[in-house]
Amino acid sequence: MNPSPQYRRAVGTLAGLVVIWAIFGALTDTFLTGRNIQNILLQSANVGAVAIGLTVVMIAAEIDLSVGALEAMAGAVTAILLKFLEFPVALAVSMGLGTVVILGALNGLVTWKVRLPSFVATLAMLGVAQGGAFVLTNGRPVNRLPDAFRFIGTGTIGPLNAAVVSTGALFILTHIILTRTRIGRHLFAVGGNAAAAESSGINAGRIKLYALMYSGFTSGVGGLILSARLNAGDGRFGESDLLVAVAAVIIGGTSLFGGVGTMIGTATGVIMVVSIKNGLVLSNVQDFWQRIVIGLLIILAMVVDQVARGERSFLKRRRPGGASI
Repeated sequence: MNPSPQYRRAVGTLAGLVVIWAIFGALTDTFLTGRNIQNILLQSANVGAVAIGLTVVMIAAEIDLSVGALEAMAGAVTAILLKFLEFPVALAVSMGLGTVVILGALNGLVTWKVRLPSFVATLAMLGVAQGGAFVLTNGRPVNRLPDAFRFIGTGTIGPLNAAVVSTGALFILTHIILTRTRIGRHLFAVGGNAAAAESSGINAGRIKLYALMYSGFTSGVGGLILSARLNAGDGRFGESDLLVAVAAVIIGGTSLFGGVGTMIGTATGVIMVVSIKNGLVLSNVQDFWQRIVIGLLIILAMVVDQVARGERSFLKRRRPGGASI
C-alpha cells in the first residue's frame, strides 16, 4: 500500500530538518554541539506549546491570531499574583492559565454564537489580551519572581530542561486526544467537512469552542515557560511567537483549510523553524533577515499544502465511496 500524502509530508519535513542541521553544522562549529542542541530544544519549548493549540484549532478549520498575546497575559497575571499578592506558586499558575482559557472560550463563543470568523475574533482578542497585559504590568516588566516558579523555565528533570519535558508531555497528551478520543475524531470531521459533521450529529460550533479554549490553555503554558525562563511578566512577551508558530504548524503538515494535522509533524516543524533561527543567529544574520526567511517558509509550506490537498482530492475521487485518507 502506498503511504498517504500526510505520511509522506511528515517524512519530508523530517528529511528537511536533517538537511538544515547538516547545512548549519557545516557553516558553524557550534551548531551541532550538545549545548546548542539543548538551546534549540529550550527555545522550542514555549513556541511548541503555542503550536500545539494552534494545530488543534487549524485542524478544526479555524485560526487563532491571539496566541502570542495570550502568552503575555498568562505571564503577566501570574507575575502580578506572585510578586505583589504573594500567592502560592501553584495557585498563581492555575489562575494565570485559567485567565487565558477563559479568553480562549470568549474567542470560541464569538466564533460560534456571533458567527464572526475566528480570524476577526482572535485578531480582536490579540489587542485586548496584549493591552490587558500591559495594563496589569503598568507597561514595565514585573521581575524577580520566586525560584519555585522559575523552575518551570530553568529547572531540570534528569538531563532535560523542565520546560522541554512539560512541552513534550503536552505533545504526547494532545497526540492521544487527537488519535484516541471521540473529541479528536470530531475535530478532524468538523475541519474536513463541517456540514457533513453537523448532519451526523456533531455540534461543530461546540467543537471549535473546545479547540479555541485548548489553544488558550497551551498558549498559557507557553507564556508561563517564557516568563519563568526570563524571570518576568511583560506585555511584550510572545509578540514574535505567532509568526514562528504558524510557520512551524504549516511546515509540519497541518492544513489551513482544516481536517489534516499531526503532533509529530508540528513537533518537527517547531524544531525546524527554531533551528533555522538559531543557525542564522550563529551565522551572524540580522533579525530582519530571519523574519524574511520565516515568511518565505510559510509561503513555501502553503504551496506544498495546496499540492497535497489537490492530491488528496484526486485520490478521493478515485477511491470507491470517496474514502478519506
